[in-house]
Amino acid sequence: MDRKTAADFFGRAVPDAFLADTPEADRPGVAAMLEGSKGFFEGCARHQVVAEVVEAERCMAGVRVGQRYVMQGAHLDPAQTTGPVCVFLMGMLAQRVGIAFDRFGREGAVSLTLPGAHCTDPGPAVGGFGAVKVRMWIEPVPDTIPEREKP
Repeated sequence: MDRKTAADFFGRAVPDAFLADTPEADRPGVAAMLEGSKGFFEGCARHQVVAEVVEAERCMAGVRVGQRYVMQGAHLDPAQTTGPVCVFLMGMLAQRVGIAFDRFGREGAVSLTLPGAHCTDPGPAVGGFGAVKVRMWIEPVPDTIPEREKP
């Protein structure tokens, strides 16, 4: 998702869908909650979480070193993601996206560093099947998606 699409999605589509899915949407508390979430939605529109594979050994899903996973909000962006979906790795990435979400909801500059992640398989050294490690960071959503990355 490019910056313009992300701004529309998080600024309009997500709040509209929330209201449409909330039976008590006309209650003042719901409007106040959405108003209080504006900074969070703006953070999601401006930033994406990136995970780049730095180690991969015998991954059953076929994850390889150098592949990237780009998350915008709760969405795995297929236009910028180059690796296959591995449920064991995705579970660990989701925890780090939660850290980013917490930062997006706070006032001030967003810290761009994140802890790395390791898939839930402990790896061959301790009796597991495989292992994948990623380094992670937060970066601005790009103005455009380069042609090579578009699906």
